[in-house]
Amino acid sequence: PDFSLTCPRLPAPLHLLAGLLGARGLNWREKLAAARWAQALLGSREAPDRQTVSQLTHSQPERLRTMLWHPLCVSALNTPPEKASARVFRDVIRAAFGGRTHHSDLVLPRRDLTALLPAPAAARVVELGGEVRLASRVTTLDASPDDVTLGTHDDTSAYSHVILAVAPQHLPALAMQVPALDPVGRTVARYEYQPIATAYVQYDPAFRLSRPLLALADGPAQFVFDRGQSHGQAGLLAFVASAAADLSTDWVDQAEAQLQRIVHPDPARWRRRIVEKQATYSCVPDMTRPPVHTPHPRIFLAGDYTAGPYPATLESATQSGVQSARTLLEQI
Repeated sequence: PDFSLTCPRLPAPLHLLAGLLGARGLNWREKLAAARWAQALLGSREAPDRQTVSQLTHSQPERLRTMLWHPLCVSALNTPPEKASARVFRDVIRAAFGGRTHHSDLVLPRRDLTALLPAPAAARVVELGGEVRLASRVTTLDASPDDVTLGTHDDTSAYSHVILAVAPQHLPALAMQVPALDPVGRTVARYEYQPIATAYVQYDPAFRLSRPLLALADGPAQFVFDRGQSHGQAGLLAFVASAAADLSTDWVDQAEAQLQRIVHPDPARWRRRIVEKQATYSCVPDMTRPPVHTPHPRIFLAGDYTAGPYPATLESATQSGVQSARTLLEQI
């Protein structure tokens, strides 16, 4: 590979510094520059609120920017480095490399995310006496000082408290129905969004990558996953292009060409591609993110867009949900 970084099992952040010094594909000047910059970033108390990631990394050698820092930015923030928030990027680097050593581990699921997370959570809710309604999209929201009423296409139900755990692009339509939530709705309505594109390409079942995940350079895709190694789907690769706002129509051909620079599988048997146009919000500098509590005392928010140190990730959404639940319980 053109570039390879492996962090040894040393106390953080020494594991990152040792990994950078031992990285393949960098000369010693680049390794030292990366180690010094990372050490300064982890120790800095300044908050680069108005900086972009490109501005934050401008002092780094170009190879480091294109092979390490900017791909990390795109994969973590799903926002081009020219637009991405330097402060949030710094927080992500600190969380991954400034705490415990295992915080930087890359964990790949062996089952789909529905089976891994939502399904067990829903089963637990039912086990504790709660109710889970599927295919019941909430279309109306009405709030009084005493309760909150949710309406679907089939019925309406009143509750003492409500947590709105919807994607940010769906929040304004609900918030505008409650005058107290109007400022929150207007704030979130200004968000811009970034797409993520995934191409599934089936090769000969005997084909496999050297590792379950490889990074790709100089093309539309940043990563390729071997689902044969993670999900038992032999020969099936998933190419992922984050911040994919300007993809060409032949981007899958280009992604396969990226792979060809590393390995040479036989021609693909079939290909499918999916583009999630509003996969995440654009994580830009000075972005206003609402707290989990709202001006209405009985309505709370939960989602990866609420105030917090991280971008639109599962970690951010989970932290928001826990914080929202705790805030609600404190008011009961």
